[in-house]
Amino acid sequence: MIIFLLCLVCLFITPTIFGFLVIFHVFIRKKNEPADKSNRVNHLRLVWFALTREELFVPLFPWLKNDEYENVKHHHIDV
Repeated sequence: MIIFLLCLVCLFITPTIFGFLVIFHVFIRKKNEPADKSNRVNHLRLVWFALTREELFVPLFPWLKNDEYENVKHHHIDV
């Protein structure tokens, strides 16, 4: 029973932490111009686009179309 409750707590803590992280980055964190305090709505809109329309960011960041292994295998350093 304790293991079940522990798993349940972990299941709820992860999305809660993610939600607080989004709230912090959109509403609390100090921003530089032109994304200053008056532009919070557009910043929230940008977070929404990044979460729901990732295909719009592929032309800007070509590494998004690669598998993660392809992104890191070129930067591997032999020790």
